[in-house]
Amino acid sequence: MDEEELMKKIRALEEGQAELKREVSKLHQLRAERQQPDDSSSRRRPQRATGLSRRHHMMVMQSLGQAVHVLDLQGKVLYWNRNAERLYNYSSAEAVGEDITRLIIHPDDILALNKIVGKIFTGKCWRGKFPVKKKSGERFFVVADATPLYDDDGSLMGLICLADDTKTLKELIDPSTPGYYYYPKC
Repeated sequence: MDEEELMKKIRALEEGQAELKREVSKLHQLRAERQQPDDSSSRRRPQRATGLSRRHHMMVMQSLGQAVHVLDLQGKVLYWNRNAERLYNYSSAEAVGEDITRLIIHPDDILALNKIVGKIFTGKCWRGKFPVKKKSGERFFVVADATPLYDDDGSLMGLICLADDTKTLKELIDPSTPGYYYYPKC
């Protein structure tokens, strides 16, 4: 795979991430609406996206080929997809509500993560290689793309991160590997 093809794949990931951010924002809005008092004068009817149902939007997020996790402003996991489960070996039930540093960050790397997250919370995006760990404690590197996540009012509500094991990416850019088919692990 040449550099131009790799850049096309990166652009496609970025476009997918932008769509994912919009969908997570909608989910956050729905959660907030559900937590409002049951007074009909204060309830807003949720807006339905054209085309796909909310169920289908969730299916899209679960079907992405990268690990996706969404964090709130305190570093707690709000969303964890199937590929995050596969990559880190924590189920969604185990991950959601937990501090990300407890789950996948080695204590030696917390300071570096805090610097990155701090910059993201100022509106910057970050892409790079970062050390993480599985539930078993096994350390490895991911290539991650993390961006701020805003609600419908434009207020910062957290961050969204797409990640994949660097081994997978090395296989993809190896000139002897034209690509491969696989069955998703559900």
